Amino acid sequence: MSQGVEIVLVIQGLIGLTQAVSEAGAELIRERRKVKNAQGQLEEVQAVVRDRDGTEVGVKLDEKTGQATFVGHDATGKAKALAGRVAQRYAYAKVTQELQKKGYQIAREEKQVDGTVKVVLSRWA
Repeated sequence: MSQGVEIVLVIQGLIGLTQAVSEAGAELIRERRKVKNAQGQLEEVQAVVRDRDGTEVGVKLDEKTGQATFVGHDATGKAKALAGRVAQRYAYAKVTQELQKKGYQIAREEKQVDGTVKVVLSRWA
């Protein structure tokens, strides 16, 4: 059975996305090409995320809305996992940056068994 992935993020510039890709253990390749989507059809993407194992997921960018959609299709579910790791790193960076702007500091981080990250923040009044 094959699986597909379609995860949508609203991004604020490619720098944050590029950093999230790097933190997820992958690289962002800015080349326009076609990849299979969740339905197994070819779809044009503006970039490709590739991890060390060679797993790839396409990135469609909508410059008007700031949406980045991860597009991929594989039999093992690795593309979905890769897109999930990138989305998690992007969300983590944005949430912690915004909270630090409001005076919070990261007190501790705990990586859970399921791969999620629990972040405890504190702020002195």
